[in-house]
Amino acid sequence: MLCRSVVMVQLGIQERERHAEEISRLDHQLAKASGQLQQSLVANSDLSKRWPRRRKRRREVAEAERLLGEVKVEMARVATENTHLNKMVEEMDEKLSSSATELATLKAAKDEAKDELDRNFEQTEELLRQSFLFVVRQAHVLYGGSSASGAFDLDHEVYQVQIMPIVEMKALASQQVGPTEGNENEGNQD
Repeated sequence: MLCRSVVMVQLGIQERERHAEEISRLDHQLAKASGQLQQSLVANSDLSKRWPRRRKRRREVAEAERLLGEVKVEMARVATENTHLNKMVEEMDEKLSSSATELATLKAAKDEAKDELDRNFEQTEELLRQSFLFVVRQAHVLYGGSSASGAFDLDHEVYQVQIMPIVEMKALASQQVGPTEGNENEGNQD
């Protein structure tokens, strides 16, 4: 949306520059037409002395006045369109500002959610570690095994009556065709 707003602003600026060139061209035509009108007026005074040419000059003056009127109408249209384009540029600037504010708000919310997710992950990991140690302590008391020294590692698993890293165990298990009796009912931790 931000890129679309930037493109619309650029298009508005280009359109405004085009209209400025058109206004300049029309001003030039207006000046030229005004000059022609002045020349026609001077010629008109000469025509009063020379009657046969007078009618022709009157037609030229009328044509120049008509052209001048058309130029004025075109200038009014261009001015109206220029005003409209300026309003569009202002609206696009407002939308761009609003989009930037919304983007900053969403980024802050995303960062806050990420921080909360990281905190929740750390708390969950600690809860799982404590639960694991809780079960190990109970197993030690219930089954009278060797002392629970805390040498347990969550990255290891029992496989064929041996403790080995989970990665190695998965590699060995994938090489075998079917499940073995020693690990059919044991849960794998990932």
